[in-house]
Amino acid sequence: MGSPSQRDHALDATRAFALLLGVAFHAAWSFVPYPAGAPVMNIGGGQEYGWFFFTSHTFRMQLFFLIAGFFARLLYHRRGLAGFAKNRLTRIAIPLLIGWIVLYPLTIMWWIVGGNTSGRNLTVIPLRIFFMQIYGYGLAFVERKNGGMFSLTHLWFLYYLLLIYILFIGAYLVIKRVVPNGVGLSERADRMMARCISSPWSVLPLSLATGVSLWPMDGWFGVDTPLNTIRPSIPVLIMYGTFFVIGWLLNRQPRVVASFPHRWKWQIPLGLAISVALYSGYQRLYWISVASSTLTSYPMLTASQISDWPRFQTTLKSAESDGPAELKQVWAAISPTTSRDVIRGMSNDASLEVRTGVCETMNQLIAQPRLFSGGDVGAGGSPIARTRLENRRILERLFAGSLAHDPREISWFWPVKLVYSIAYGMVMWLFVFGTLSFFQDRCPAHSPTWRYVADSSYWIYLAHLPLVAALQVWVATWPAPGVVKFTFVSLAASTLLLASYHYLVRSTLIGLVLNGQRYPFVAWPFGIRHTHSNPSWRPNRSSPP
Repeated sequence: MGSPSQRDHALDATRAFALLLGVAFHAAWSFVPYPAGAPVMNIGGGQEYGWFFFTSHTFRMQLFFLIAGFFARLLYHRRGLAGFAKNRLTRIAIPLLIGWIVLYPLTIMWWIVGGNTSGRNLTVIPLRIFFMQIYGYGLAFVERKNGGMFSLTHLWFLYYLLLIYILFIGAYLVIKRVVPNGVGLSERADRMMARCISSPWSVLPLSLATGVSLWPMDGWFGVDTPLNTIRPSIPVLIMYGTFFVIGWLLNRQPRVVASFPHRWKWQIPLGLAISVALYSGYQRLYWISVASSTLTSYPMLTASQISDWPRFQTTLKSAESDGPAELKQVWAAISPTTSRDVIRGMSNDASLEVRTGVCETMNQLIAQPRLFSGGDVGAGGSPIARTRLENRRILERLFAGSLAHDPREISWFWPVKLVYSIAYGMVMWLFVFGTLSFFQDRCPAHSPTWRYVADSSYWIYLAHLPLVAALQVWVATWPAPGVVKFTFVSLAASTLLLASYHYLVRSTLIGLVLNGQRYPFVAWPFGIRHTHSNPSWRPNRSSPP
């Protein structure tokens, strides 16, 4: 891969792959064999979907931010600061704002429908009440920690991309002004990057550095997904900002990128092998230390915090007949139709999965603001956060001797988390470099098909989640194998979204915003080949999203 223009074609294809992988990623969400926050759990799911869901998360957004950094430098040096800012506001900020206003209620609606149909919602939530709450009471604009319903949904990545643009370009301008010999600094950065990236062994030091960054993040699923708040997560900013900077520096060094082809032949197989082992460990650690992937580790109860299971269940069963008044309040708050029967039938040799189910029931109680009448532990934060912490501290007193404290206090937690995070980082870098290598090797030249897919991928990813969720809810109870339903959801969503892009977006104002230009309309997608002979048509390669 010799010239910069050729390199752009391969990275167009890579970016399209990273975004379209997100459609399959979310399509697999409802088929994973453990609670993962999907709109519904599909009959026919299995471990293969759990592995795909887990492995896709290890690298797809990292790859996107790396490519975003690569094209950001290209755009900045072609258009200058003012042109760069105008372009990014048009193609990132506007889709984020308008997309959120339109897509947020549609997305959450299908989570409510899925909860209603599956019984996850304790009471059926009428959709008209939901929309009244959003638009009448403004709960969509109040963060969840304060009792609202705010979520950036899958558009959080655009928000973080804007933050990274602001921070990086600001730092870049300051360094250029402050450092007397900015050219020399750039050359040193280039040499360091070339030494680090050119070696096929570069995944080792990068995995170590990434593992240390992943170490303090919540849970075992990898990089946190900060979708429920606009307060920036510093660890997430550092993680994706690192990939952005690497992409920026790679744009300066065509020879480094040219060394990527053929590495994928060993990087991707090695990444697959390690990811299988890592997913096996993730499953075990998930059930041990995480009660629900949608809840933080503390103050929520986790299975690993129950140090004496027989004593814990004996105390819990005793709440039905005698015990302290606060313990009776716990029993009264447990759902009488389901959870009480499960608790009565518990045995001393209950499986880890059963204990985790009990923890999830207890966590519903911890989240109740009026579970107990008292119990002030002087916690800071929002009223809801204080209530949860107060409830948890009272439970620790009621179950003294059988209930531990914060899971991070368990002796094995941090050492195991560090080793796990380093292995996770290795999978991440193997797939990032392997994917870059694959498309550099297989798609080095201009392809009308890949260019079309690359242009459509941005719209498809922005619009896909409500449609995917609706299809998941629809097929949830179909008496069909999981592979049939997963394939149907993925292909149906992709086909409908591709058609909507071609007929409703590509040649319209929306296409101008997302792609930077309006393409000539053709009645059938394959006719796009003919538009390339139009002298007025010029591909805009300077600013993919």
